[in-house]
Amino acid sequence: MLSSLIQNFQVFQVTSAVVVTAVLFALAGITLAGSVVGLIVATPLFVIFSPVLVPATIASTLLATNLSAGALFGVTAAALIVWLFK
Repeated sequence: MLSSLIQNFQVFQVTSAVVVTAVLFALAGITLAGSVVGLIVATPLFVIFSPVLVPATIASTLLATNLSAGALFGVTAAALIVWLFK
């Protein structure tokens, strides 16, 4: 009786694993298809707007770098002032 229950449980495990695997593969396929469709739609927009996007990307990168450097210099100056007055 116990061996029959163990065998039934193993069959249930294998069946569940197959079903879950199939569902996850289906979701992965849907995700891949959505990504491909999004790339197909977005590529012409990137080509059309690239004269605007490239300088904007460069400018925003420089702005973020300068803000980060300024914050770092401010923190360093504050730490040095605290260290000098200790």
